[in-house]
Amino acid sequence: MRNRKAAGVDADVEARIVQIEQMTLDQIAAFQCRILSEITLGRIAPREVSALDRALRKRLKAIEQKLREGG
Repeated sequence: MRNRKAAGVDADVEARIVQIEQMTLDQIAAFQCRILSEITLGRIAPREVSALDRALRKRLKAIEQKLREGG
């Protein structure tokens, strides 16, 4: 969390990252659609998009690993 704060990620993005860490694949798909809309409308700054992207990639890797393990 300290790295995120140092990078200037605001509380709203921090809350979204916490949500991402608990999402299922279906929830991630819906989330990505909403985020794309917000990016298009200019509601999310590029730095925030990068933080969300990193969190999504991390979560997808965790899901993939769990599936490989048979979980």
